[in-house]
Amino acid sequence: MFEALGERFRTRHPDLAGRLEVPQSPALHLSVPLSGGRFVGLALVRFAKPYDYTPVWAVVGSKPSEPPRIWSGITDMDVLVDALHARAVAELEYAQEQTPWRWDEPATGEIVELADDLAARGVDVLMAVAQNRCRAVEAERGAKAKYFGHDEGDFVLVQGLGCLIRVSRKLLSGWSASVRAEGGGIWQRLDLGGLLFGEPSVVPGVEPGRVDRAKLAGLIADLARLPHVPTMAERSVGRDSLPAQRSQAADRPARSVLVEGAARELARRGFADVVPDDTCSRLESETFHIEWWNRSKSMGLGDVQRLYGAAAVKGRRLMVLSESSATKPACAFADQAKAFIFAVDPEGRGLHSCNGLAREVILDQSSWRPARGQLDRWLE
Repeated sequence: MFEALGERFRTRHPDLAGRLEVPQSPALHLSVPLSGGRFVGLALVRFAKPYDYTPVWAVVGSKPSEPPRIWSGITDMDVLVDALHARAVAELEYAQEQTPWRWDEPATGEIVELADDLAARGVDVLMAVAQNRCRAVEAERGAKAKYFGHDEGDFVLVQGLGCLIRVSRKLLSGWSASVRAEGGGIWQRLDLGGLLFGEPSVVPGVEPGRVDRAKLAGLIADLARLPHVPTMAERSVGRDSLPAQRSQAADRPARSVLVEGAARELARRGFADVVPDDTCSRLESETFHIEWWNRSKSMGLGDVQRLYGAAAVKGRRLMVLSESSATKPACAFADQAKAFIFAVDPEGRGLHSCNGLAREVILDQSSWRPARGQLDRWLE
């Protein structure tokens, strides 16, 4: 494998072909020696146990404070040798690594361009994730490779004052942003539409065509310098309509527990105008036609099409809260119709996303953060 990688490197990058070394025993990496005992290398590595189940590619150097630079184990050979070359050139010239390689990405796109813009404004960009979905993150016992699912979108992660800010571009829902305290806790939605345009949003996500990248970068740069970043819950147009938290006593109707719990979960995810009625028996919204599917059978394609028609008559988008499930054709149609289908926990403890659009508006509840420090101390 490494012999083939070496040949590919020499073919694609003849300017450094004479420097490349491919150790014969054991052939576990490529190395480009530099001056002063420095080097840049490409290796296939595993993190230390118990995180050793996934091999990843690492581009390594001699800077002790540099964060791990890793790529998915299935990354194309040309991409790997190009990443190694870009790193070696930067080290030789004592210059900053060129885009997109400085972000461990194989190509320039919206997220890479946003990361460049933010960095140019002095923002500490911790991560930019698009085509390469693999990054090193801190774990309970060291560090591990984390693969970000496509439902999480392409995103940049930046360091704020005591917080982390994530700006995402998702396939179905568009641009969104969230913030989390640096020490952990859950992510909180930002009202990106309100912050960009001065009009509070009632739906998670902003259509890509409405977002100017330079304006978005300026906004995120400003937020990163604030001692407190205003969240969706604080700016929500429907926050005063939400009832105070009530106990789940046995004498409370089960329906009201479900409705109130669903309203709080939806508000947290960015559905600002979805609120319970006065009796907590149903949900109301000026934006959505909300249907509660309480049948035992799964919701099928015909069911969703019928509900979508009812919503269209009212000039509203469709949202379905289901106490069962939905078929794959039903979910596929919902995505095309920009409708949300959520499964309601029967005990009112939360909502589960059924279709792709609903999954995109989930708020990450994990407490991961990018790994920092020399790669060697985390390997087997």
